[in-house]
Amino acid sequence: MKFQHYCSKFIIPLCTCLAFVSASAQFTITNPLTTKDFTGIKIGDNASLTAATGADPNGAGWLRLTEAKANQKGYMYVLQGFPTTLGVIADFEYKDWRNIADSYNGADGFCVYLFDASISDANFKLGGYGGSLGYATYSNPAGTTGLSGGYLGVGLDAYGNYANNGESRHGSAPAGTLTSGMLPNAFVLRGPTSSTYTSSNIYLTSTALGDRSGTVDDIRKRNEIDYNTVTDTRPADNIFYRRVQVIITKPGTDYVVTVKWRKENQLDFTQVFTYTLSSATYPIPSNLKLGFSASTGGGFNFQEIRNIILTTPGNLRVDSRSDSYFTCNESSRPVTFKVEISNDTNAALNSIDFNGKILDQNNNLVDFSKFKITGVSYNSSFTNSNLPSSNFTSNEINGVVGLNAKSSGIITVTGQYYKKGIGTNHSFKMVSTISSNQITDTDLTNNTASTVVEVRKCSVMSNPMLPSHSK
Repeated sequence: MKFQHYCSKFIIPLCTCLAFVSASAQFTITNPLTTKDFTGIKIGDNASLTAATGADPNGAGWLRLTEAKANQKGYMYVLQGFPTTLGVIADFEYKDWRNIADSYNGADGFCVYLFDASISDANFKLGGYGGSLGYATYSNPAGTTGLSGGYLGVGLDAYGNYANNGESRHGSAPAGTLTSGMLPNAFVLRGPTSSTYTSSNIYLTSTALGDRSGTVDDIRKRNEIDYNTVTDTRPADNIFYRRVQVIITKPGTDYVVTVKWRKENQLDFTQVFTYTLSSATYPIPSNLKLGFSASTGGGFNFQEIRNIILTTPGNLRVDSRSDSYFTCNESSRPVTFKVEISNDTNAALNSIDFNGKILDQNNNLVDFSKFKITGVSYNSSFTNSNLPSSNFTSNEINGVVGLNAKSSGIITVTGQYYKKGIGTNHSFKMVSTISSNQITDTDLTNNTASTVVEVRKCSVMSNPMLPSHSK
């Protein structure tokens, strides 16, 4: 069943399409959250799409859960559910920053949550805000239950309350890990929402990040969950970049939850924690949905999400993004695509076939008068590669790369775009496809990725498009 593409014909220079495909529990859902398009997502409270509010150009926006203001709250969830038979990978990027100083060194944090997809939109209800980050139980008003149908809530806590049992949360991190009763700059996992209030959203595990010496405020000031230098503009990726993966697998009878992240100037993900959930105690729903929530208090941050990917683990997959932009009056401009290939299997693969094409909106190969590939490079994560690097005769690339087990590599494709050749109100895209005969790939829906570039008239697009902050 093919769900839909969410790559609308808005005034955008760049978008990565959202699609859902399901067959035998295979699925891939992606959404860059960079445009004005609200299709396929539910947004509430203070959350917004910055491209829709004008805070960012259309095509270069973010899902902003909170402004950098006191006492804010916001949430979003993806309307489409997905099967859990083969497990799930939830992958996203975020920025957490502020343009105004506060006396709390930022707050509070945000939560990425998975909840039972059978919960209807009408019956969806968040947990408590404040230190509960929109997921867990809360004391104001008294008896606030956790997120409707909540299965897991991974808190990215800048301030430090999500891990403790204040505000009627249930369970707490071990006393020896807390500083003055708090766990700032930490990843914290809380469990399912229960019909029994006293056992709902119980604390499961946590990992405190970075240097833990000094006072609570000393820890909060460090750049871990959030960026703690006041800045007028969103910090660039080489200054502050965060990408997170929440992975659920079932290697035996129980479920294993693994959280990884990648920071600026890092090639590889670092494991934050792994936790085993008893399938008897915490049976997983047959379908889940993904969402985010965030809150501020006296301390605050812009808390922003983009580039969501939901797919199955344990196979070969590809993701395509671009940091490129152009202004409407330019006749030509360099364009860069970053194609990330991930070998999530337990086997080293030295023969991954790669094909990349620059296609027009009718899926025809674009000729050199409109766009020309000028270079291909790749990072050191690949164990081998025979991809061409120069002297291209067409806008199609073919080759073979290798990756160790449980590793990823990035192919960078550069080219020159010629606006008059493409024509206004048209588009072109890079489509990347991978395969390998060395494995039986359990999910083919994530073996192709597409990044679309729209070409618009100057009369429509008044502002230069800023680069999207993707890795």
